[in-house]
Amino acid sequence: MNRWFAIFSILAVSALCVGAGKKYQLYLVTFHMEGEETDNPKMITPVKLGTEHRQYFFSKIPIFTDHDIEWFYPFNSRDGKSFGTAFKLKDHAATELKGVCLTNHGKLLGARISDAQIQAVVIDRPIDDGVIVVWQGLSQDHLKQFRKRFPHVDDFKGKLGPDFALPAQ
Repeated sequence: MNRWFAIFSILAVSALCVGAGKKYQLYLVTFHMEGEETDNPKMITPVKLGTEHRQYFFSKIPIFTDHDIEWFYPFNSRDGKSFGTAFKLKDHAATELKGVCLTNHGKLLGARISDAQIQAVVIDRPIDDGVIVVWQGLSQDHLKQFRKRFPHVDDFKGKLGPDFALPAQ
């Protein structure tokens, strides 16, 4: 009986070790919906935004992640100190984004990008093209990380033909 118990124990421990060896997936880019202060505190995170540092709450669970991004398009931001980028979502995520916009009019959609400050845009209309824009606050390092993880819009020239003009110099 002890022999069977020992064999079973070894098999159980080895199965647990295989499951524990999975690498934790860190996302470079995640998008989160604005929540309410009355939501479950375990499901939201407080964020201060704007020049007045107004308190907002965002869901901890992202609605879109790296896996939903088809390509990115970087540009110089208006402040002249940082960069912005447009993210084109894959077809399934673009359809979901349109639904999210229709049901959450007037709320914020927040973008969390690695070590940058969270950026947010107001949902004021349905987004039909699946493009989410982060207008500023990104560094050259962010763009290098994006290039490693996502295709650049130029990789799609002739294939999809995105309708973006190059930024004015």
